[in-house]
Amino acid sequence: ASSVHEARLGHERFGGETHAFAAAFSEQDMRELLGLSAEEGQKSEPLIQHITFNSVAQWKQFQPLLKESGLELTCGLRVNPEHSEGATPLYDPCAPGSRLGVKADALAGESLTGLPGLHVHNLCEQDADAFERTLAAFEEKFAEWIPQCSWFNFGGGHHITRTGYDIDRLCNVLNGFKERHPGVT
Repeated sequence: ASSVHEARLGHERFGGETHAFAAAFSEQDMRELLGLSAEEGQKSEPLIQHITFNSVAQWKQFQPLLKESGLELTCGLRVNPEHSEGATPLYDPCAPGSRLGVKADALAGESLTGLPGLHVHNLCEQDADAFERTLAAFEEKFAEWIPQCSWFNFGGGHHITRTGYDIDRLCNVLNGFKERHPGVT
């Protein structure tokens, strides 16, 4: 879900686990996602179980609300693989001026404690070959942080339902990553 409205739709209509990411969250959005009322002490059912933040600053900003919620959320961080495959700059985290995701050099000296996962989203209706190149760039740039993580999200933009999408290649690339980095999901 990329908004409170999408999270609510997923929660109410589809059930199950709901994940959320947005380039920016307001405090009101975060309170609603976490089931916290703006009125102190009031709580409702949270809309999400997993949230990915767009920056370390965003993660730090919402630490008090995450703690207040009492939820056992799984949190992650969107990273910029610094490898462009997208044809549409608006959706390309690697386009000049983009603020989608954190570059590796911005993580220098930062602790990822409490952020067990990294999310890479830079494909826009691309095939498995583009993902393979992106993953190679990600592994090179973020090698230092890979062992600290228990999960990775490489979704976003794969045109997996398109006729001719190379699913076998996708599986081989993902299995290769898992072999190189045992213990991650």
